[in-house]
Amino acid sequence: MDKKTDIGFKIYTVLLYIVMAVLAVNVVLNFVYNTPANTVFAAVVFLMISGIALYVNRVLKQTIRERVLSNAVDLGNEYQQYMNQWEYPYALFSATLRLVWYNEAFRKLVKYEDCIGKTIEELQIDWGSEKPDWDPLSKMIELDGHFFKAVMSQIRLRDKGSEQLDLKNYTEVYSLSLQDVTREMQLEKENLDQQTVVALIYVDNYDQIFNSMEENRRPLLEAMLFRRLSDFSTEVSGILTKLERDRFYVIFPHKNLEKLYQNQFKVLEEVKRLSIGNKFPPTLSIGVGEDKELATARKYARSSVDLAMGRGGDQAVVKNKDTQHFFGGMTTTTENNTRVRARLIGYALKELISASDRVLIMGHANPDLDSFGAALGLYRACFELKKPVHIVMSREKHAAVDYIYRRIDEDRDYMNVLIDKEQAEEYLGANTLLILVDVNRKVIVQFPELVDQAKNIAVIDHHRTSADSVEGVGVSYVEPFASSASEMVTELLQYMVENLSLRSIEADGLFAGIALDTKNFTVKTGVRTFEAAAFLRRKGADSVRVRKMFKNDMGDYKAKAQVISNAQILSNKMALASWSSELPNATTVAAQAADELLDIHGIHASFVLTEMDHQQVNISARSLGEINVQLIMEELGGGGHLTMAGAQLKDVSLEEAQKKLEEAIEAVTARKPK
Repeated sequence: MDKKTDIGFKIYTVLLYIVMAVLAVNVVLNFVYNTPANTVFAAVVFLMISGIALYVNRVLKQTIRERVLSNAVDLGNEYQQYMNQWEYPYALFSATLRLVWYNEAFRKLVKYEDCIGKTIEELQIDWGSEKPDWDPLSKMIELDGHFFKAVMSQIRLRDKGSEQLDLKNYTEVYSLSLQDVTREMQLEKENLDQQTVVALIYVDNYDQIFNSMEENRRPLLEAMLFRRLSDFSTEVSGILTKLERDRFYVIFPHKNLEKLYQNQFKVLEEVKRLSIGNKFPPTLSIGVGEDKELATARKYARSSVDLAMGRGGDQAVVKNKDTQHFFGGMTTTTENNTRVRARLIGYALKELISASDRVLIMGHANPDLDSFGAALGLYRACFELKKPVHIVMSREKHAAVDYIYRRIDEDRDYMNVLIDKEQAEEYLGANTLLILVDVNRKVIVQFPELVDQAKNIAVIDHHRTSADSVEGVGVSYVEPFASSASEMVTELLQYMVENLSLRSIEADGLFAGIALDTKNFTVKTGVRTFEAAAFLRRKGADSVRVRKMFKNDMGDYKAKAQVISNAQILSNKMALASWSSELPNATTVAAQAADELLDIHGIHASFVLTEMDHQQVNISARSLGEINVQLIMEELGGGGHLTMAGAQLKDVSLEEAQKKLEEAIEAVTARKPK
C-alpha cells in the first residue's frame, strides 16, 4: 500500500473514533435532556457521517481501486515475464481453437512473429478438432522434428458483468502445454532395439521332401536349405542354431524385425523355390516372439510356430504381449499320407474319454453335415467305451441338418442324446469332457459359455487355427490339410475302438460330412479322404441316402438361381453376389451358390453375402486354391481354410458389408507375393 492510501486509511479510522464518541455523548444527552439543542446536535452528527461516507466513496474508494488495478497490472506483467521464461511452450486458444495468448517458448517453436488469431491447424500442430471437457486431453504430437506430449485443458472465464454462476455465462478457453519428450522416446526406442527377438523355424514337410528325391541329391538340398536360412539370419544380424534336422533357432536384435515386416518374410517364398530333384517344394513355419524378457520371447515364439503349423504351415507368425501378425499362408497345404499322428491322437483321446465321467460333444453355430456327422461318429466311440455321452445342439430348426436330425430324433435308440444348453450346464461337472468338432474358435462354437465353464476340452478340426482359438485344450487335433472333420473322426475311430460297429445313420452322417466339404469328392481330396470314404462304405454308408440329405425344395433352388444370376465379376477372376432373404436356410443356399459360381469359366473365387435380420450379413467364400479366402475372411473377423471360409458382420447394411469385403480383398491381394 502506498503512502497516500495509508494516510487516507488513518484519517478514516480517526474520524470513525470521533463519530463513535459523539454518538455516545448524543445518546446520553438525549436520555437526560430532551431539548432543541439535541436535535441540532443530531443533525451535525448526521452531516459528519455523510461527509465521511462521501470521502470514502469518492476519494478513498477511487484510490483503492487504482491501487488494486495497479497491483493486477504488476501481477500480470510478472506472470507474463514468468511464462516467457518458462521453458515449456504454453498457449491459450479460444473456443474455436484460435490462438489468443502464448509465451515466448511457444512462439519460437511455431516460428511465427505474430500468432494471434491463427488456428491450431495453421500453426501446423497436429491436434485435430477434439476439445477437452472437464478432464484434460493428452496426445503425442510431432512438431519440427521433435516429439511433444501435448496436454489441453479447459478454462472457464465468467463473462464481464455477470453475477450468476451459470455455465451459459462463461466463456471457454483452452490451454495447451507442450513438453518435449524426444529424448525419452529416443531412449525408449534404443532400449527396444536392443531387446532380443527369438525365432523358431520348422520345415513343414521335411520327410516328404527328402523321401521324394534321389538319395544322392538329399545332402545338396539340405545344404541349400541351411544356406538360405543362414542368409536369413545374416540379414537380421542374428545367430542361427540347428536344433534338429528340420528345426532351427534364430535370435536377433529387435531393431531388425522391421526388415522382416517390410519384405513380408520373403524367406518363405525363397525357400519354396529351392528345387534339385525334389517333387515337393519346401515350406517353412516361422514363429517369432518379442518381449523384454528372453524367456517370455521364447515362449511367444513357440506358441507362434505352433499357430503357424496349425494354420497349415508356409507362414510366419509374430507375437508379442499385445498382438499377433501373420505373413504368408498363401498356398494350399500338402496332405500328410502318414497316419502316425492320427493313431497317437486316437490313443490320447481314448484315454481322456476313459478318464472322464461324462462326455459332451459340440460343434459350431449353425451346424452343417460335417460338424453333425463328426459328432455322431464320436458319439458312437464314447458309447462303445461305455461313457455317458450327449451331443449339444440348440432346439431351433437347422435346415442344413434337418433330414439327419429328424432321423436321430425319431429313433428311440438315440433318446436323450441331443441336449440343449441348459441340460449341458447341468451335466458339465469337474470331470466332464467337452469335445469340440469342426471348430477351434470359441466365438463361433454353438454355446461359447460352455467352453468357459469346461475344465477338460478336446478339439478336432480341419480349419486353420487363429489368434482367438480355444485355449487350455487337453487334446488338440487340428489338421488343415484334411478335407473335413468327418474324415478326421473316421480315422480316429479306427484306432479308438476295436471291431467298431457303426449304425447306418452314423456312417451316413460321416460320409455326408466328407461329401459336403469336398463338394462330392471334387476338391481338397487326398488318398486318406478316399480311404475314409471306403471305410464308411464298408460300415454301411449308402450314397443314395446321403444324396437325400443334399436335396433342396423348389423355393431354395429358385433362390440359389437368383443369387447366381445377380453375381458380378471382380478383377476378372472373382464372383461376388449379394441378396436379402428370410429363408430359414439362407446360409445353406448362399454356400451352395458360392460353390456353383466356381463352375463359371475364369472364376477362381466366389463370395456370396446374405443379409439376415438385425443388421447382420453372412459371407460365404469359396475358391479353387489360387486365392486364399481364409485370409480374406480373417480380415473381417471370420475364418475357415484356404478354399472354404466365412464371416459374420454385425450392425452393417448389405452395401457396407460389400464395401468392407472389397477392402479386405484389396488388402490381402496387396500383400500376396509376386
